[in-house]
Order: sequence, then structure tokens, then C-alpha cells
Amino acid sequence: MRSLLDGLYKIAGFGAALALIAILFLVTAQMVARWSGSLIPGGAQYAGYAMATTSFLAMAYTFNHNAHIRVSLFVSKAGALRRGVEIWCYAIATLTTLFLAWYAIDAVRVSLRFNDISQGQDATPLWIPQTFMAVGAVIFAIAVLDNLVRIIFAEHQGVEPDEHAADWGDYLFGSRVSRLILLGVVLVVVYAATQMMTGFDRDTVALKIVLFLVVLFFLLGSGIWVGLALMGVAYIGMIGFTTRDPGNAMIITVWTGASSWTLTALPLFIWMGEILYRTRLSEDMFRGLAPWLARFPGGLLHTNVVGCTVFAAVSGSSAATLTTVGKMSIPELRKRGYPEFMTIGTLAGAATLGLMIPPSLTLIVYGVTVKESITKLFMAGVFPGLVLAGMFMLYIVAWYYLKPSQRPEPDPPVGFGAALRNSTLLIPVIALVTLVIGSMYTGYATATEAAAFGVIGALVLAALQGSLTRTTFIESLLGATRTSAMIALILMGAGFLSLSMGFTGLPRALAEWIASLGLSPIALIAALTVFYIVIGMFLDGISAVVLTMAIIEPMIRTAGIDLIWFGIFIVVVVEMAQITPPIGFNLFVLQGMTQHDIAYISKTAVPMFLIMVVMVAILVAFPGLATWLPEQLLRRPG
Repeated sequence: MRSLLDGLYKIAGFGAALALIAILFLVTAQMVARWSGSLIPGGAQYAGYAMATTSFLAMAYTFNHNAHIRVSLFVSKAGALRRGVEIWCYAIATLTTLFLAWYAIDAVRVSLRFNDISQGQDATPLWIPQTFMAVGAVIFAIAVLDNLVRIIFAEHQGVEPDEHAADWGDYLFGSRVSRLILLGVVLVVVYAATQMMTGFDRDTVALKIVLFLVVLFFLLGSGIWVGLALMGVAYIGMIGFTTRDPGNAMIITVWTGASSWTLTALPLFIWMGEILYRTRLSEDMFRGLAPWLARFPGGLLHTNVVGCTVFAAVSGSSAATLTTVGKMSIPELRKRGYPEFMTIGTLAGAATLGLMIPPSLTLIVYGVTVKESITKLFMAGVFPGLVLAGMFMLYIVAWYYLKPSQRPEPDPPVGFGAALRNSTLLIPVIALVTLVIGSMYTGYATATEAAAFGVIGALVLAALQGSLTRTTFIESLLGATRTSAMIALILMGAGFLSLSMGFTGLPRALAEWIASLGLSPIALIAALTVFYIVIGMFLDGISAVVLTMAIIEPMIRTAGIDLIWFGIFIVVVVEMAQITPPIGFNLFVLQGMTQHDIAYISKTAVPMFLIMVVMVAILVAFPGLATWLPEQLLRRPG
């Protein structure tokens, strides 16, 4: 039975990978057809269906690889209560995924019964693509239930086992009877809570705010996976303040969001970064940069910043940027005697550039959420990203002159000819950056089409280099499906939460309240900076964006703040979240790479955090830094 279930999850993962290949094929075909002056009927819709298929089929595979995000701080500190806390988490997750699976199946049944067809040119019977959604949702529910059963009836520790726990608290929950009793208590508590939270007065704004916040932070804080926690909060909002069927409302929202053409850029950019990470292209980039940067004050520490800047332009992911550049630079900098504090701190800060410099996954998520042009957002991130990289380099220069005792012995000088020869190793990556960003700015490709360019370019370069093997191809593909499914689940939960909040009238009421305060745009931005820094201590960047936009967007529009500019502001404050404890994702990645204590790594990142605060002030003082390039794109003929 165990091998059968594991095989099912693996088959679903490979099915998602095939759907991702289909996205690449469809986007490329659509782009070529557009260039030739023709159009593939329904091409965008088919790509959207493949996107939904990738997202849903990969859910279970991603879950079993512990790639879905949750705030596990309380879970990891639970000690003797660990198994009990995990039973709570998996029980709630099981109920939520069963709820999702039930209504996904119901959506297929309804589409078959009423012969629903898509509204696009393809006129596809919707039950066909929705079947993949239902199959993926069912397998996801099976995977979560499977883990719950194993936690109760075996010594299984779930998808995030505690390798350092001696007994995992089994002197409290050592017997199956005690575990089943706890499961029963959880189910009774959930039933009682849903009954208590049904039928509130729709006009009680204060109650809505308190209820949403309490339920949200309770679910997130207790270790429920972020996407599923958002669905749980949305469900409470629907049953508490509306009479609409929450299940039908959820599945319509989830399907519409998951099958979006715009969203197809997300897995393609992730795949491109995975290809570069798993091939020799990233190593060549370091070797090409080192001879030139060694001449700067601060020496090879600049490779952290410049390497992250270059890789960010072909990755879009902060974690991928950090992992790739860190694996190259940390051993080299240690070998040459650079201070550990500076090595780790500059890498922690510079890796956040993966969120701003296009292509940026956070900007894609933001653009999809607020319905803004992804291409314009990408262009808006270019200059602020370069300015922030320059500020990081100035920090290194300042350290060089202020702390001369910490300077390592300089490397033997490299001749101009040798440096020039090494520079040829940068040509492939620079060509790929130029292809991706240049195709968008010149109008030859949309953001989604540029992502396809990037994947094809990365595959060609890796093949020419000889580092593209069957193994690296499959690993990059599966890595991309896991990351895509993780983000997709969060977006699904956020979409349902946005709908729920819309029905409750909470965003409108809050926007009206903010407007009544008469805050200036600068005062509002200052308040939001503090707000995002605080929630960034507990949520990853993408979760923070999708979780808050339902409420924040009406405030921003009311204040007359440009949404393109605000997208760059969001990215900067989200970058701070990557290096702020206790849930700073970059800090955890660095902890795994360096084996340093998380408190030490956090201290090394403090100067980079303060530089980002200064960057927010620069954006406020010079908004054209973010808006000038998108405006030029808008004015360009054609």
C-alpha cells in the first residue's frame, strides 16, 4: 500500500511536469503565431488550462517533498507536544483539502450537467480541463490524509520530521488511543467553532477585523500550511458574514485564478532559474566576475552582490539566487580569509535582489493580484534594483576603509589578458539576461513570452556547455513544478480570502476609514512600511503580498498612489522580510549552508536591512526611479 501511494504522488508530479512542458510549447507557439500575423485559436486558454493542471497535479508531490510553506516556529518548539500539534495541523489540513476536493469534483459534475464551455475562442467543454483540477485536488487530499493516518497509527513524523527530537513527545501521545482521542477533540472543536461563527451581523466592521485576524494568526501560528490557512480564514468569513455557499464560491475563484494566462509566466521563470542552478552556467558566472571585482575596495565580497544581481536577472527567486551564489562564493571567500560576518551578511542582503530585478516572482504575484501589467512592473524594478545593489556595494567599500584590520591578504594580481579570457564565461548568462529583458522592453515579447524565451535560452546554453543531462533536465523540471505548486496554493487561498473579504465589505469599510483619517500618501506609506516589516517577521514575502492586497489595494487607490510604484515599494519591504527573524526565509537557507546559529546570521543581516529602509526613503523621495522606465515603455510606438 505504501509503495502504491508513493507511486501515485510521483505519477501526479510527473504529470504536472508534462503539463509544464505543454505550457512552454503553447506559449512559444502562440508567440511565433503572433509574429507571423496569425493567431492560434484558444492558445492562451489552453496554456491557462495547462497552468491549472500543473498547479493541481503537483500539489500532493509538493506536499510530500515538504515544499509547501508553513510557519513552523511553534511546531518546531513544541517539544513534548510535537505529535499533538502535528495531529492538529494535519487534521485541519485534511478537512480543508477534502473540502477543496469535494467541490472540485462537484465543478466537473456541474460543467458536465450544464454543458459549460469556455468563453474564449476555443469553446472547450470545461469539464475536460477541470477533471485535471479534480484529480489533483483528490490526490492532494489523499496525501494529507495519508500523513495524518501515519502520524496517528505509526511513528511517522509527517513531511517535516524533527531529526533532533529524542521521542517526539510520544510519552504524551504514545498510544493510538490517546492520538485518536486528540483527533476527536480537534474535530469537535472545529465543528463547534464553525457553528459559533455562523450568521454574524454583516455591518459589524470591528468584529470582522478581529475575527479575521484572530483566526488567521491562530491557524498560521499553529503551523497550518499558509495556502490552506487562508482558505480556512476565508471559509469563516463566508459562513460568518454572508449567505452564499462558500464551496461554490471558492472553486469558481480557485479555477479562474489557476487557469490564468498571465500566471503561466510564473512556472516558466522558475524553470529557467532551476536550469541555471543545476548546470555549470552559475559556476562560470563567478569565475568570470572574480578577476574584475577583486580590484574593487572590498575585493571579492562584491561577487556576492554582483553575482546575485546577475543571477536575479535570470532567476526571479530570492532562494534560488541565494543558494546558487552562496554555493559558489562562500567556500571561495572563506578560503581567502574574508570575515564571516561580512561574507554571510552581504550574501543575505544581496540575494533579496532576486525579488526585484526582473524577472521577479513577487512582482508576477503582485501584478496578478492587483491586475497590473507584469511587463511594466518588471521594467519598474530595473533601476531600483540596480540602485539597491549599488548601495550594498557601497556598504562593502565602507567596511573596507573603516575596518582595515579585517581585510584579508589580497589575491595575486590577475593579468588583464587572463581577466579578459575569464570574462568570456559571462557571455552566456549576459546573453540570456539581454534576451529576456530586451525582448520585453522592445515589445517583441510579453512577460509570459519572455519567460518562454528564458527557458529555451537556458536549455540551449546548458546543452552547448555540455552540462544539460537527462538528470539535470528532470530535476530542474520537477523543482519548478514544486515551487509553482507551492505559490499556486498560496494564491488560491488568497484569491478565496479576497472574495470572502469582498462579500463581507471589509476592504471597502477599511478604505473608507483610512480616507476619513486624512493621511497624506507619505504618512500612509510610512505606516505600511512598519506594517509590512512586522508581518514580514512571521510570513514569507509572497504570502505577505497576497494576504494583504485585498485590504491594502483599495487604500492605495483611494490615496492616489501609483500601483506600479507601489509594487516596487512592496518588493523592497518584502525583501526585508526575507532577512528578519523569526521567519526570515533567507536566514534559514543560510543556516543550512553555513551551520551558524540563526541569531548570528540575523545580526550579519542587520546592516543590509537598514540599507533597505533607506531604499524605501529614496523611493518616496524619487518616485520616478520606479515609474520612469514603465512610462517610456507606454509611450513607445507600437
